[in-house]
Amino acid sequence: MGGKSYYCDYCCCFMKNDLNVRKLHNDGISHTIAKTNYMKRYESPKKILTEERQKTPCKRYFGGYCKFEMYCKFTHYSGKELQELEKLVLAKRTNSRKKNKCKKWPWKTHLQKGLPPSLQSINPAKLKQTDFKHSWG
Repeated sequence: MGGKSYYCDYCCCFMKNDLNVRKLHNDGISHTIAKTNYMKRYESPKKILTEERQKTPCKRYFGGYCKFEMYCKFTHYSGKELQELEKLVLAKRTNSRKKNKCKKWPWKTHLQKGLPPSLQSINPAKLKQTDFKHSWG
């Protein structure tokens, strides 16, 4: 263990590098809240939007401070922030539709031009034209 300190990435704090100290810290409410806040960044915007629409605005948060942070049963998003979240969800939805069109006809994508023939997708029209009896060994 040596005299080195342990740094918690979620809480941005140093502590004694001891197993019991780290366990006690990781089980604490402040660490749990900090970890939840960090992990919320990586949730899908669609999920966040549906959850936040169902909640009513938090009077404490908009009044200045809410001690519950992400555990609050009220929303901490303003109307403007919810509108921006809606735009983000719509933009992701249109991007995913564009990507699905490319998946429907994979041999027409521009990505396959640089690939060798063995790695390119099979074109059904060319497959019908192939004479297998005469072209094999």
